[in-house]
Amino acid sequence: MKKIVWSNKSNGQLCITIPKDSGIKEGDVVNISKDKITRIVYSPITADLFHYGHLRMLELANEQGDLHICGVLTDEAIKSYKAEPIASLKERMAIVSALRPVDMIMVQKSKDPTDNLKQIRDNFPHTKIILVYGSDWKEIPGTDFIKNIGGEIFQPDYYDKLSTKKVLQKMLKLKK
Repeated sequence: MKKIVWSNKSNGQLCITIPKDSGIKEGDVVNISKDKITRIVYSPITADLFHYGHLRMLELANEQGDLHICGVLTDEAIKSYKAEPIASLKERMAIVSALRPVDMIMVQKSKDPTDNLKQIRDNFPHTKIILVYGSDWKEIPGTDFIKNIGGEIFQPDYYDKLSTKKVLQKMLKLKK
């Protein structure tokens, strides 16, 4: 089980939240080690009108490493290459952060994830970073940085049955 450390604002202590159904109980000893993370997966996502295609990509991405970080794009970043999102950044971040295959989220301020990848690299300098984009992306932002640090690019097959565009088209048909 992977968990993200958070800061308790009332006392400044670092904490993790362990789900009730994890099998871990009060008094158990757990081992927490940053050194055990050898492969970090980073997947940028808009997560607007979240659907099974998004979930499938995140599940496949999660299988590639020890820690899966999702970069949720800001409205401005999304508008730089496609239509304005329907859900707000806050709403989209809430959805993504609640998903089991995602260990951590970051705000991604541009289409290019390089700034976030650099932050990850600074925090985990000896870790391989795997950048994930669907196979529908021909030019992958962040490729130069990933190649320079010896990382990998993983492109799971695009789930053609569902896309935001297809969901919207179906909704418009139903309205008639």
